[in-house]
Amino acid sequence: MAIRHLLVFILSLFSTTSAWASNTLPDHIAGALCVVRADNQIVLVDELITGQLSLPGGTVVSGEPPSVAAQRETWEEAGLSVTVGDVLGYTDSAVVYDCVSDSEVISYKARNELGGFELPIWFAPHYGVEVSRAMLLPPTELQANQYRYPEQWSEINEFFLSATDQPVTYVTELVGAAPKVHQVELNWIVSLQNAFDNMPSVFANTVLLTDSLAKPWVFIVILPLIAWHFGRNFALKFGFTLISVTLLTLIAHQGFGFPRPHAYLPALKLVMSSGYSFPSLLAGLWVSLTLLVFWKLKRLLEQKSILIVLAGLLWIMLFTSYSGSAFFSDVLMGGVLGALTTWHIVRLDAKPDVDISALLSSKGVWWALCLLSIVLTVIWPLPTFSFWVAILMTIACLVTLTDAKPLVGQFSFKIVFGVMAMLLAGNLLISWAGSFVSFSGIASFIVETLRFPILILFGVVAFRLPWKRE
Repeated sequence: MAIRHLLVFILSLFSTTSAWASNTLPDHIAGALCVVRADNQIVLVDELITGQLSLPGGTVVSGEPPSVAAQRETWEEAGLSVTVGDVLGYTDSAVVYDCVSDSEVISYKARNELGGFELPIWFAPHYGVEVSRAMLLPPTELQANQYRYPEQWSEINEFFLSATDQPVTYVTELVGAAPKVHQVELNWIVSLQNAFDNMPSVFANTVLLTDSLAKPWVFIVILPLIAWHFGRNFALKFGFTLISVTLLTLIAHQGFGFPRPHAYLPALKLVMSSGYSFPSLLAGLWVSLTLLVFWKLKRLLEQKSILIVLAGLLWIMLFTSYSGSAFFSDVLMGGVLGALTTWHIVRLDAKPDVDISALLSSKGVWWALCLLSIVLTVIWPLPTFSFWVAILMTIACLVTLTDAKPLVGQFSFKIVFGVMAMLLAGNLLISWAGSFVSFSGIASFIVETLRFPILILFGVVAFRLPWKRE
């Protein structure tokens, strides 16, 4: 009996020591990663901020065992609940574990542009926030420079060979997992893509060209033109509407959590997009900002103006549905949200006791928006909300520190064109500089956070330099 108790004690001691060792990190190790090997392929996630592929994993929180951190991050980024096994090795800054999924690994049959099989991860907490997709990929098919840390890729390949392999269930689609209304719309989108396939390619290419214009850089061109043509006060109204629609849409995305069509049927994906799409931000911005400009021109209720807004909305619906980036209902609700936002501004302006120009030019409104964005960031600690905190703090400081002199007539179009060219060049320069730190999540986050505040400051300084005035 005594010998048996002694053996139990010794085994328990070894077990405890092993667990303690696996959860104790060398001083230079700050992260934990999971190697998930399935069907002789490795699970990788595509990071939104860095634009690079990496293993699921992240920073170990203070007081958290590294194995738990690896397990948590793999669920948050790849949507896989895993059991963390042995330590496979160490990189320069992270411990790498052998991880096995607790349930069957499901993947789509269709290969993406990298030759990988994408996993359905729309339910993962960090989907559309930190990662755009997760995929299975044979390690030999990935170039080292496509991995976030190229110098570590050969080491990761060695860890992969020691990892536990597990089976994969391949499926063509998961339409049945979508809400009923989206299942109907998915059939419509498939029919729409089939119709375009029977047309000359010029039609499809023309529709997809919209993707190049539906980017944040477009406002680098639009905002200076608005400020030059309509003046500072209307530019602030324009910016206020843009920010309001964007924040409301982002809140709705987090609240509803409806993924894009290609999340259920990858073959629909014709442009790069990720995250949630209800309501459509593009549709909301188009309707709200176009209506606002027509209101300023006193043409809001003209038939021609309404037709332009509706034609643009229909084009957005055609583009987003054909490209698999949004449902028809997403675009409709985005349009409704945009129209309601502008309607509230117009209704407020109609009140005799309210000076909407003075109100939206006051520092109090912008600091209140800044505070709201901070609260939203606390509720949803997402990079997107952090970007808006930085932008709104910049605008609030500028509204507080600069005067309200109108810009109308002070500059020739050549000068405005020069400012726009400078801002576009600055945007490219920031992207180029960011490519040197793409291996670092924190550095990439800082670059993206400062991108538009820097451009806003450059634009304001350029317009206010004495030698720029006529």
